[in-house]
Amino acid sequence: MTRRSYDQFCGLSRALDIVGERWTLLIVRELMSGPKRYSDLAETLVGIGTSLLANRLKQLDADGIAKRRYLGPPVASTVYELTEVGQELANSLAPLAIWGVRHQISAGPDDHETYHVEWTLLFLARMLRPTELTENYSYDVRVGGSAARLTVQDGVASVAAEGSGNPDAVITTDPETMAAIAGGRVAVADAISAGRVAVAGDPQALAFLLPVLQGVQDRISAGV
Repeated sequence: MTRRSYDQFCGLSRALDIVGERWTLLIVRELMSGPKRYSDLAETLVGIGTSLLANRLKQLDADGIAKRRYLGPPVASTVYELTEVGQELANSLAPLAIWGVRHQISAGPDDHETYHVEWTLLFLARMLRPTELTENYSYDVRVGGSAARLTVQDGVASVAAEGSGNPDAVITTDPETMAAIAGGRVAVADAISAGRVAVAGDPQALAFLLPVLQGVQDRISAGV
């Protein structure tokens, strides 16, 4: 497949030469939560087409953004994962995704749109600062029919579509409220008080997380 170029000596245009094709950045988004099988990517990226997905993965490999790796038993499967360069790209996508939810989303998803809460959490987690993550807790976040596990461990926040064992706390809301929180339009505490967010579990785990999320919201609102 011939790659088009903007033919401009500019960091943004060079980056778009690499990742500006349709679906490429969404594949990177899917790999932000860890290694994925081809079938996992095909299932989540509804509408991409198998040949196009294969081509995009091949190009990401060639560009040093993602790589293939074989996992031995009991998994015994080939997976794709981000390289160090790919992780750096993922970090740069968080502000763009937050900008999108802040300025381009004002309601819940349309009937034809798919939604996974993992997507929102991935970018919020990248906005967290290691100095804020002083405790170790896990949270199940349930939004509509979607759920994901947010884990804070040793100063690192990670997100997975599923988690083993019981979480320390559970947070439940709807897609519209989740988008409003991620976009900094509704304070977490206000959403809880209004009944738009339900929380349950270890009070200490919740007391730790809510101020951290409010800090992220404050930075989003300030454009930081």
